[in-house]
Amino acid sequence: MNGTQTLDDFRQEVRGFLSAKLSPALAERVHAGYYLSKAELDGWQRALHERGWSGSGWPREYGGPGWTPMQKYIFEDECSKAGAPILVMMGLNQVAALLMAAGTKEQKQRHLQRILDGSDLWCQGLSEPNSGSDLASLKCPAYRDGDVYVVDGNKIWTTAAHWANWCFLLVRTSSDGPKQEGITILLLDMKTPGITIRPIIGLDGMHSLNQLFLDKVRIPVSCRVGEEGKGWALMKIFLGHERISAAGIWKCKAHFARLTAIARATLRNGRPLIENTRFRERLGWLEIHMRALEVILLSIINDPSKTKGIEAAMLKLRGTELQQEMLAMMSEAAGQYAVPFHPEILRTGWTEEPIGPEFATTATPFYLFWRKSTISGGSSEIMRNVIAQGLFP
Repeated sequence: MNGTQTLDDFRQEVRGFLSAKLSPALAERVHAGYYLSKAELDGWQRALHERGWSGSGWPREYGGPGWTPMQKYIFEDECSKAGAPILVMMGLNQVAALLMAAGTKEQKQRHLQRILDGSDLWCQGLSEPNSGSDLASLKCPAYRDGDVYVVDGNKIWTTAAHWANWCFLLVRTSSDGPKQEGITILLLDMKTPGITIRPIIGLDGMHSLNQLFLDKVRIPVSCRVGEEGKGWALMKIFLGHERISAAGIWKCKAHFARLTAIARATLRNGRPLIENTRFRERLGWLEIHMRALEVILLSIINDPSKTKGIEAAMLKLRGTELQQEMLAMMSEAAGQYAVPFHPEILRTGWTEEPIGPEFATTATPFYLFWRKSTISGGSSEIMRNVIAQGLFP
């Protein structure tokens, strides 16, 4: 935004870009809730990068647009309304923020531009089979062997590992002292020998999650972020951004708009579902809470230090619960058509007359898959602990 451009002018600029570059067919697939291919996501990131907008929150010194917090807010808002794809944000958000804050000059030069232009896609190796939501209890061991770390262990629930070039990996290099001590952050090239990726098929029948097995994987010491054993303090940067991303305020707004349209078009006993008193009351409750969430988000936008505070935990807690409620209501709105399961249609869309209303095809699979949202990125119970400890230290 130049010195004379207002926020309204900027909003119109974003709308013009979306009108020119976002194909109606892709927007329709996003609005309908279909699963997008890697090629579709890559294509959208290329379009953003060509405009200089792929790193919407990045400063100019690293190749971003250098937007103000309100510009980024407007950009995300307009993208959500238009039906723009939500990219795999691990690299663009969490990893980039960590590297900008704590990465070496060489790490920044090696990774940031390739994250920005989409050359590299990142996954995160955080959760482990026996660690639950207590991330500090991770056990995946790594020991120093000269100028490399040797890692033996496994990670689970690793989103997009089958697509990723790089992995943000947490390992344990020491078991001395409190469990938060001895955790080290490593950047893992997914082409490194010794990595096995096992797919985990979700309740929706789709493949987005994975388990990683690491068998004597050798990672150069130059791929360590920060000091050995001191990764937990740096994780506050990472987790704050992850929680805001997981809260999915833009997903909530998109889901709410879709749910409202469904309620107006779907008939129950000859009348639109939105005229059902109980359903309309629930819609009102959702909208009130969604607006409250947006106020919290705006407070974080105006004070980025809050990404490490209770506000991010509040946003994650309530945002994920709202997502689940909205998706449950979509499945309920589908009635008997919520029962048929068409996993192949989730990728391609209907090529012939749909069975029941088209929204019903994705309603229940989305609801089932996103049951995970109140666990991933820190369970709701953990978020409540974070909030309580922040309020009553």
